[in-house]
Amino acid sequence: MNSKFTSSYGSHRKFIAFFAILFILGAQAQAQVDEEKLDQFLNAVQIGETEGLLNLMHPKLAEQIDPPILEAWLQSVAYKLGSVEVVLPATSIIAGDREEFTSNVSFTKGTARVAITVLNDSIVAFEVQSDELANWFQRPTSLKIYRDRVERFMTALDNQEYDRCLSLMHSQIAEKLNAEILSEYLEKVEQVVGASRTRKFQFAKLTILPDERLEQIDLYYEIEGSLGSVTAEFAIRFQGMRGQLVGFRFR
Repeated sequence: MNSKFTSSYGSHRKFIAFFAILFILGAQAQAQVDEEKLDQFLNAVQIGETEGLLNLMHPKLAEQIDPPILEAWLQSVAYKLGSVEVVLPATSIIAGDREEFTSNVSFTKGTARVAITVLNDSIVAFEVQSDELANWFQRPTSLKIYRDRVERFMTALDNQEYDRCLSLMHSQIAEKLNAEILSEYLEKVEQVVGASRTRKFQFAKLTILPDERLEQIDLYYEIEGSLGSVTAEFAIRFQGMRGQLVGFRFR
């Protein structure tokens, strides 16, 4: 019995050892496959196309990023860091469907610590840390999406669609407003300008922080009617890779 037990126990140990080897090999293969997402991210950054990079992201992350800001960031990476030369082996943390990869990357003009978080095969967070990229954001590559947002706001205000107005603003600012306040603004405009109105974009003014980063863009419009005209000012404040409507006034 003892001999048989020993023999059986030894076979079990071999089985466990064999299973452990398979598991380790499988984990390594999985890590190699998963690290392809880091390579895809770096390739997209090097190519410099916003659409290709956004396609790698989870929709909820993509919603928090304005393409003109992402494009400005890609241009800054290309100008200040250059092309990817060496990607050191990534360290990884895997917890269920969530995977975090971090690697030190050498570019032609500098180095960076690159980290991405992947959930269900989509990037949900990314970071490229480098001294070369300090104060990279001077302005978005286009004002179109911000002008469109402001003009949708003015159209909604004209049509008394106050909920629509609030949805176009930063949530913390929208919480301080309501339909009654917005209707008062509309009434004041109508008193000065008249019921029939046209609007024309005038110019944009940039507010630059002491460290040269862009903080805010103010968009100015002239609203004209049969009774007169007013200047409408709209403030777009930037945080992260997103600009949001945080204020307006008519004068």
